[in-house]
Amino acid sequence: MVRLASILSLFLMIVSGGVGVITPVMAQESVQTVSTKKFTCPMHPHYIAEAMGACPICGMDLVPMATADEGEATGSDQRQGVVVPAETIQTMGVRLGRAEMTSFGREMRAYGLVTENSRLETILSGRVEGWIETLKVTAIGDIVRRGRLLFTLYSPDLVVAQQDYLDALAQGSKARIAVSRQRLKSLGVQAGALATIRKKRRVLQRVPVHAVHAGRVSKLAIRAGSYIKPGMSLITIQDYRSVWLMASVPEKDLPFISRKTVARVTFPNRPGAGIRTTVDYIYPTIDASSRTGQVRLVIPNPKGVLRPGAYADVVFEVDVQKRLAIPSESILMDSDGPHVVLSSGEGRFEPRTVRTGLETGGRTEILEGIKAGEDVVISGQFLLDSESALRESFTKLQRLQTPLSLLSLTKGQMAMVDHLVDAALYVHESLADGFDMDPKFLQASREIKALLWSRFGKTQLGFLLDGAERAVGRIQQARTDTEILAALNDLTATLKPWILEAKPEHYQSKGLILFQDDGNGRLWMQLDDDAYNPYGDGTATALAYPESKQQASDTPASSADEAAVMDHGEQK
Repeated sequence: MVRLASILSLFLMIVSGGVGVITPVMAQESVQTVSTKKFTCPMHPHYIAEAMGACPICGMDLVPMATADEGEATGSDQRQGVVVPAETIQTMGVRLGRAEMTSFGREMRAYGLVTENSRLETILSGRVEGWIETLKVTAIGDIVRRGRLLFTLYSPDLVVAQQDYLDALAQGSKARIAVSRQRLKSLGVQAGALATIRKKRRVLQRVPVHAVHAGRVSKLAIRAGSYIKPGMSLITIQDYRSVWLMASVPEKDLPFISRKTVARVTFPNRPGAGIRTTVDYIYPTIDASSRTGQVRLVIPNPKGVLRPGAYADVVFEVDVQKRLAIPSESILMDSDGPHVVLSSGEGRFEPRTVRTGLETGGRTEILEGIKAGEDVVISGQFLLDSESALRESFTKLQRLQTPLSLLSLTKGQMAMVDHLVDAALYVHESLADGFDMDPKFLQASREIKALLWSRFGKTQLGFLLDGAERAVGRIQQARTDTEILAALNDLTATLKPWILEAKPEHYQSKGLILFQDDGNGRLWMQLDDDAYNPYGDGTATALAYPESKQQASDTPASSADEAAVMDHGEQK
């Protein structure tokens, strides 16, 4: 959970560089009379002064505080909300989640081992004395289909029994036919062999034995020529299309589990292959050494990828019922307990104290504080834990640093920064031309920050280098097109002030063009003015470079402009 201190950054932050202003507003509807403006130190926010001046602790110039009502100025517990311009919300990376009624319960964890499903095991045993003449399955693991010939058997007892059956057929005595037929069945002669004997009216010296069920040979106790006796286990055939998972549950948790309890099963050797199933059986005994009980789960295994002996993580979900819940990552913690940041729409955000209940599967039950249908902030660059506090400190100092346009770079340093632009162009080209992007090609651009940090780390370029390095890293680690597109937008947005404000003549001379999707506002760059929108089929607009001083001097002033200049001169 994110610390509440990090969200205070959001309330006090004034985003510089033209990306928008975060304006404080009162969270409650009853707004009191606005107090006089107060001032605070960016590095020591606990110091508050009535007038503009210098911080007595560090000597830094004070900055205006957020506007608050009289109740807050006198120490009231009422807390502030903020209003964020719509064009800034996307830049901040704010995502919202909704408080909804969701079915879930308490989680109990256990481990399990995959075993064979005994219900799908077939054991073929000997019923008479005899010899294996022909053996069609010769090794453990052989695939057996239903009806496949397994072996042929020669047995003197079977020869005598067949002759008795033929004599009964010749006599036509129904009683004797039934008795002799039943005797052959008892000795293991299958229906197909009986039909052949009846049809051909002759003794089969080698009686065929076929598989009754499909599967794989898991045990094989015979070879061609083997002598068998009644009761001897010959072949075991196991069907692996379904397996059992024997979960070891702590003794104290067993009373909460019943048949049909939902369980989520994951396998360390198969990441992402989670299975949802229910309890099939709870064994009535406890292991004395481990103090655990066995719970059996039935796991479908149509492709045979789950092998007996494999380890599994099991999460049982008990006491399942409808609960009001929000994503767990939206919960903020401080000394007063859990809070959330509520989105009221139109860019308005306010903190709200909540009382939480169960937490399961990434969602936390809300017992008090918000209602179903309300939206809460679940992620954003200012809602991260320690990182958000560090970024806040940097941003407060940003206005005191040299503007990007006044930074002086050598030719080599400029080439390094250009390498970040090349990275954005490479990613766009891979999307446009449909070839697979090689993350190794982007590694050099990630190292630019380390090369330039000692010189520019404490300037505004340091923020750009840090943000670009993070965006390139996300592109390297991306596994889906959605992740690549989101990181491409972040990288381009990070480089935008450098291209359009700091060094516009440099990049304009190279033919670099920045485009913005008219629908979602996402950015990309390319060298061709024929725009290819990687974010979809929507239209896009090329962002204009600022007018250079030379262009401005070459442009003739209009009559209206001349009149304005004359009026200005007369006023002087």
